[in-house]
Amino acid sequence: MKQYTNGEITVYWDPEKCIHSAECVKCLPGVFDADKSPWINMEGASSEEITNAIDRCPSGALSYKKNDELQAAGDSGQTTPAQIRVVKDGPLLVKGRCALIGEDGDAIAEEGPFALCRCGRSKNKPLCDGSHKS
Repeated sequence: MKQYTNGEITVYWDPEKCIHSAECVKCLPGVFDADKSPWINMEGASSEEITNAIDRCPSGALSYKKNDELQAAGDSGQTTPAQIRVVKDGPLLVKGRCALIGEDGDAIAEEGPFALCRCGRSKNKPLCDGSHKS
């Protein structure tokens, strides 16, 4: 898990969950640029624009926390029921409260969003890595 901050928000990127849909790049190329290092430029847009772009991430590889929040995301006592969406020729997108448990009984993800491989090509099973595109 990598993190980037601009003082107002902290952005987290989990490369193992990334399916390379490029929603972030399409939405804010001035912030998200895979050809640069670091690939996230927190000064490239306002915090609101960045959070709006991250909210479009289908896999949950990108997430954020407002730095002035007292409670961690998800600790508000509210629960969002799990939703699973089928993407044509792509993964199963899981959102909401739904633990993903591996063969060994360990939690892979405590809750969504995450993307599950349907094609069998992922090198990061059960998570999708975008291999279905090739």
